[in-house]
Amino acid sequence: MRSSGPVIAVLPFKVDAGTQADGIIAHGIVEDLSGELSRFPALEVIAPMSGLAVGDLAETEAAGRLGATHVLRGRLGVDGERLRLSATLVDGHSGAQLWNERMEATGGAVFDLQEELVARVAATLSARLEGDLLRRARAKPTESLTAYELTLRGLAMLRQGTFEADEAARALFARALEIDPHYARAHGGLSLSWFNEWSCQFWDRFEENGRLAFEHAHRALELDDSDAMLHLIIGRILLYRREFERAAWYLDRALALCPNDAELLIQLVLSEVYLGRAETAIAHAQKAMRLNPYHPNHYFAYAAFPHFVRRDFARALETADKAAGVPIIDIPAYSAIACAHTGRWDEARHLFALFNEEFRKRITRGRAPAPGEGCRWVLDVNPFRRQQDIDLVVEGFRMLGDEGVVSAPGATVHAAPAAAADASPAAQVLRRDGHGWRVCFGGEWKTIADLKGVRDILRLLARPGEAFHCLDLAARQEGASTGEAVLDERARHAVKTRIRDLQEELAEAEERNDTGRAETLRAELDRLVEELSRALGLGGRGRRMGDLAERARSAVTWRIRHAIRIIAKAHPSLGRHLANSIRTGTFCSYQPERPCRWEIVE
Repeated sequence: MRSSGPVIAVLPFKVDAGTQADGIIAHGIVEDLSGELSRFPALEVIAPMSGLAVGDLAETEAAGRLGATHVLRGRLGVDGERLRLSATLVDGHSGAQLWNERMEATGGAVFDLQEELVARVAATLSARLEGDLLRRARAKPTESLTAYELTLRGLAMLRQGTFEADEAARALFARALEIDPHYARAHGGLSLSWFNEWSCQFWDRFEENGRLAFEHAHRALELDDSDAMLHLIIGRILLYRREFERAAWYLDRALALCPNDAELLIQLVLSEVYLGRAETAIAHAQKAMRLNPYHPNHYFAYAAFPHFVRRDFARALETADKAAGVPIIDIPAYSAIACAHTGRWDEARHLFALFNEEFRKRITRGRAPAPGEGCRWVLDVNPFRRQQDIDLVVEGFRMLGDEGVVSAPGATVHAAPAAAADASPAAQVLRRDGHGWRVCFGGEWKTIADLKGVRDILRLLARPGEAFHCLDLAARQEGASTGEAVLDERARHAVKTRIRDLQEELAEAEERNDTGRAETLRAELDRLVEELSRALGLGGRGRRMGDLAERARSAVTWRIRHAIRIIAKAHPSLGRHLANSIRTGTFCSYQPERPCRWEIVE
C-alpha cells in the first residue's frame, strides 16, 4: 500500500574530484542521512541501496522507479580537515527544486564533521519538506484530504496556541481517524492538542487536560512506539506528578529516538531544568538553535531558563530579552528575580508588576492574589526536583516584596491521583521470603518462586491503574540493551576511529607483505565491524528504539504471563485475579477487577 505521506529517496552523493576514501565518506553520509531522516515520524525513507541502483537517472525517473514523492541529491567536497556539503531537494513528480542548502564544517575529525553535517541537513530538511506538503494541503478542499494531510493541517493549527485552533485541530484529527483508525500520528495530534492547553493555558482545566493528553499519548504509542514527541509528553506529565525517575526515563528515550529534531530539543530544555540537569539543558538549547537558525522567539525563552537556575543571571537576562512577545506567564517573574540579584531594581519592580498583572488576569481571573499565591503557583507549574532551585524562587519572591512567602511551598495541586482504597480493611500481602515470596490473597498464604515476571508484577501491583512501558520494565531488570550491545556516542566514535586506524595499518602491512600482521589486523577489523553492525543500525545510526520496544514487548509479555501461570498452580484464586487484572503489551498495567490494596515488603 502506497504511503499517503512523503516518501524520500536519498540518491548517491557526487564527490568533487575526490579519492576513493572520499567516496566512502560520501556513501557513509548517504546512509547516515537516510537513517537520521527515518527517525522523523512524518517521513518514509527509501533504502540507500535502492537509491544507489537508480543514482544515474533523472530525479523524476528515479522517483517513479522507487515510488518516492521527493528526491534528495548532494555533492561532497573534502579538503583536508574541511567538509563541504551541498544538498538539493527535488519534487519527484514535477522535477522542481524545492530546497537547496550549502554547509561546511571544519576543524575536527572527519567522523565528527560528518555527523554534524548529517544532523543539520536532516533537521532542516524534515522541517522544509513538511512545510512544503502543508502548503499543498492548504490549497486543497478539506473534503479531498487524506488522513496524513488532515493530520498535517491539525498539527499546524496547534502552533497558534488558541482554544479555537485547538478545537479545530481536534476535528481534523478525528476525521483522519475516521479514514484510518490506527493512524498513530492522528492519535498523537489529539494528545498534543490537550497537551497544548495543559502546558500553556486554560489553567482551570489543568487536571482534565493533562489526563486527556496522557491517555491519547499512550494510545498513540501503542500503535507506534517511535514518536519521540509522545514520549516527551508522557515525561512532562510525569514531571508534574513529581514522578521524576519515570519522567527521566521517557525523556531520555525521546532524545534517543530523535536526537536531531530541533523542536524536540528545545522542548526538552525545560524538562532537563526541572530534573536538575542544567548543563544538559544548555547543550540542548544550543543544538536546537544551531539546527534551526530561523527559530521562533520562544527558543530564547526556554534557553534562558537553565542559566537562571545556574545563577548566571546576566546570561539569563541577556537571553530572555530576545524572547519578545512570548506569552509565557512566569517569564517576567524569573526575569524580575534575575534583575533583583544583579541590582537592577527598577527593572525588577517593573517586571514583577507585569507578572502580577498577567497572573491576576489569566490565573485568578480578576481576583486580587493572596500573599504568596503567585510564588506557590510558579512552583506548582514548574516541578523542580532540587530543593536549591525551589529555594531560589522563594528567595526571589521575598526579595521582590511578596510578604506571603514564608517557606518553600509544597507542590501538591497536580500530584498523581491516589490509588483507589480497598473496600475491605485487610490488605493483600507479598513479602520477600528467602529466595522466594510469601503471598497472602483472600486470607490464604502460599509461597511462590522469585521469577522475573513476578518482579514485573510487583511493580504493577504497587501502582494500580498506571501504565508502564514495556521497555521501562525490561530496562529496570536487564538494562536497556536487552542482552545486546548498544554503543553510546563516545563508544561509537571510538570504534569508528579504531576501524579507520586498522584500515590504515592493514594497508601498510599488505604493502610490506607482512602477512602475519595483516591477518591479525584483519581479524580485529572483522570483529569490530561485526560489533558495530550488531550495536548500530542503518549507516552507523544507533540501533532503532522501535526494534528494542518490540523485543521488550514480547519478552515482558511472555514472562508476566508465564509468572501468572506459575502463581496459579500455587495459588489458584490469585492466579485468576492476576489473569483478569493485568494488561500486557507495549504498555502494561494492573487494573484490578475489584478494589484491592497490596502491601509489598521486599
